[in-house]
Amino acid sequence: MTVAMVQRMNSVGTKLSQDHQQLAVLLECLSQAAEACDREALAATWAELEPRLIGHMDAEERYLLPLVEADHPAEVKRTLLEHAQIRDRLAELGLAIELHAVRCADIRALTDLLQDHSKHEDEELYVLAGDKVSVAVEHGVVSTLRTALRSALRSAS
Repeated sequence: MTVAMVQRMNSVGTKLSQDHQQLAVLLECLSQAAEACDREALAATWAELEPRLIGHMDAEERYLLPLVEADHPAEVKRTLLEHAQIRDRLAELGLAIELHAVRCADIRALTDLLQDHSKHEDEELYVLAGDKVSVAVEHGVVSTLRTALRSALRSAS
């Protein structure tokens, strides 16, 4: 493994881990808005959170999972299953927010699911992808995260 490969993986893993942290902050803001019954803040935070979280999972599925699929099919299966669970919770939460029926317990459940999932990805998936990360993969991940952020910012404004 070359130094450049290690730096690319470190860069991709760092960017995705930072995105995990930013998503956690958005979830905390969502929770605070729900507790305060602040519909405007709830809608604005949701408009940023949902596309960013979907974009994050899309980047992993498109660029990282194919790198580890051949050697670690169980890891890929687990990640895809967790992503499906997260998408289901997102759909349920989005509907509840639209109907003004969101419950703090539902936000907490998504937060807990994402904390466990993020920890696992940081410790396992990003390490397994390791030296397989190419310049194209790094560019694809960064581009997908940026597109999701731009989409979120447009939605939130």
